[in-house]
Amino acid sequence: MPSLYMVMLGGRHARANTEVHDVVFAIGDDLKDIYPQLKAAWFGEQKGLHIDAWAKLNGVKQHAHSYKIEFAQHQPRHDDLKLFLINLGGYCPDEFGELHRYKFVVAQSASEAKQQAKTLLPTFWQKGHTDRILDIDDCIPVDHVAGRYLHLSEGTFISTVWENTYLILE
Repeated sequence: MPSLYMVMLGGRHARANTEVHDVVFAIGDDLKDIYPQLKAAWFGEQKGLHIDAWAKLNGVKQHAHSYKIEFAQHQPRHDDLKLFLINLGGYCPDEFGELHRYKFVVAQSASEAKQQAKTLLPTFWQKGHTDRILDIDDCIPVDHVAGRYLHLSEGTFISTVWENTYLILE
């Protein structure tokens, strides 16, 4: 049964001084199954492209609700609940650079998702802010991946599995 994967890719770009990263989504039965999707989504050099972290999601828990992720060939209705990735950014007083946390939010709209995201900022961060969520509009539903549409329905699901790792894509 296919699952939604969220993957933190790392690699080089011709105009970058340091390694760069991006979060991408793919659908597959296992991690190796999605390698072609990951390579196609990468904007930098293919040589040295690697996975720094991955998560296999079959659903999302939010408050007292559990939402199962399902895939279909048709778009969800306008008023259906949607899945949003929230990229939270902030600073710690004793660390150089911006830190990030990635959270999923279930909401009917981008504005509702942003409101929920404001409650997720870690309290130890200085100058916390909500970064790009996946597009220039700041918040886009994670609703179309690998040619399939995501639908959420209340129900039980296999728990999320994730790992911080270093896997070279070959």
